Amino acid sequence: MSTRKCLLMFQDNPIIVAVRNPKDIYDAIHSKSQIIFLLTGNVYNLKKMVELCTKSGKHVFTHLDLIKGYSQDNYFIKYLKDEIKPTGIITTKNNIITRTKQEGLMTVQRLFLLDSSAMDISITSAKKIKPDAIEILPGLVPKLITAVKKELDIPIVTGGFIETEEEVRSCLAAGALSASTSHKPLWDKIELIREEQRLLQNE
Repeated sequence: MSTRKCLLMFQDNPIIVAVRNPKDIYDAIHSKSQIIFLLTGNVYNLKKMVELCTKSGKHVFTHLDLIKGYSQDNYFIKYLKDEIKPTGIITTKNNIITRTKQEGLMTVQRLFLLDSSAMDISITSAKKIKPDAIEILPGLVPKLITAVKKELDIPIVTGGFIETEEEVRSCLAAGALSASTSHKPLWDKIELIREEQRLLQNE
């Protein structure tokens, strides 16, 4: 069920706002995208940032590998769900994906495809762990997206150095549902890209 929700959510938001600096959170919540990837946070500000996002009607995913001041144990995952209440999490770690799924949060597994060996290991891992979606980095290599899509029946997001509309279109054409970017000029291009995708689907 969560995978289906992820698919629909990402499909309707071809551009995802990636926040690397807490000061950008206000620009993020006023963007047209309904999904925010929080790639920053610590014990003092994480809850406030997530609350700002959810009160603005956004779906927010916290990158657990990048949060400072928390121990990534079972108690934290439960605390995250009950007290911080994001839509879901992002991580590279299999054990965190498994534990977070048990708590009912959506999961996005970030895969760094630096060479063919890394790609094989990542695909095998994703098949076993079954995250609700995967994020491929680097996102600017369409043939990697296409290759992974052939192997996995899991929604695909791409990220990393995506700064132009054409780069977003290239990722989507290769099989990704969304592209995450911290490049602010792209954040409000989502309606344009969304309409283009709808026209393509209706051809």
